[in-house]
Amino acid sequence: MIQDQTEAPKVDVAHLRRMAMDDDALMAEVLAIFRNQGEQWQKLLDPEVTTPDWLVAAHTIKGSSVSIGAWELAQICGAAENAAQTRMLSRDEKYIYREEIMQAFDQALQEVAKIEHQLAIKSLKS
Repeated sequence: MIQDQTEAPKVDVAHLRRMAMDDDALMAEVLAIFRNQGEQWQKLLDPEVTTPDWLVAAHTIKGSSVSIGAWELAQICGAAENAAQTRMLSRDEKYIYREEIMQAFDQALQEVAKIEHQLAIKSLKS
């Protein structure tokens, strides 16, 4: 069976536009905040962090992901959050979740860069 090679976008631009009330400047600002949080998130998801604090980090990333329509990232964070709510996660479990989250974050960042580029071009034309 041949698999469909088309992937869903990592950021739902229509959702982002609705959340920003169709304001390109606000969209750019929200995307910049999301982009700049990556380094902080990696630190917060350190496997050595206690599970309750780690859960808060996963929840925070999920919320930021939902705000820009990064559904895949939000789903992975939600799964990590749910796991951390039900039990104390081992260091290895936190490491695996962190890697999945950061991989999805990197993919979302690629999409964010494209959107930011399009917004910049649009602002230059106007």
